[in-house]
Amino acid sequence: PQRAMKAFSQWRTSWLSREGVFAVAALCTMGLYAFCLIFLGTKLSILGWLGSILSLISVYCTSMIYGQLKTVPRWNQPLTPVVFMLYTLTGGALLAGQVKLAGLLMLALAAAQIGHWIVGDKRLLSQGGTIENATGLGHLGKVRLLESPHSGENYLLHEMAHEVGRKHAQKLRMIALACVGVLPFLLLMLTPAGHATALLAILLHLAGLFAARWLFFAEAEHVVALFYDKHRG
Repeated sequence: PQRAMKAFSQWRTSWLSREGVFAVAALCTMGLYAFCLIFLGTKLSILGWLGSILSLISVYCTSMIYGQLKTVPRWNQPLTPVVFMLYTLTGGALLAGQVKLAGLLMLALAAAQIGHWIVGDKRLLSQGGTIENATGLGHLGKVRLLESPHSGENYLLHEMAHEVGRKHAQKLRMIALACVGVLPFLLLMLTPAGHATALLAILLHLAGLFAARWLFFAEAEHVVALFYDKHRG
């Protein structure tokens, strides 16, 4: 509580602060829109459009919290905000019952997600796969650490060096891709429209979303993990 205002006052330099500012603005705008619609029977389209724009800006700010981090090469790429925005738009179209639009967005999302994985893999190898790349000292030759960090477990090893998820990364990628776009798309395009079909498509999409989101963090591979990997035994 003592520093709560800093979450909003640092918007000039912090994407996290910008996310807070736009998220609150979006909630207030959509709350007013909902109040007028439910209690006054008045549909103020201008508030709906404004709230939608503010919501999208909020999501973009969220994506840039991760996309700006050079210490996580997989995240530090142009496709990170693209994927975030497509997940938002696709989920919104599904919940709104816009079947054709949702189908097109699913295809775009699937393509963007594949691109994000491919670019992320390449960036990791070129910018953070080795200590030489991570430190930028590769041109000097082989880099070695002078002393070990410490012998005990710590937060960094659990949050920034998540190896368990990487063992099953390829399988989880296929599951995420199938559920987030391919299966819901085929379901919506090839089966009769109905509430049951829509519900199943939404559930499949959510399952894929959670799998992809989990991989997003499990495969992050913060370059600080290189410092510890050399000394774990």
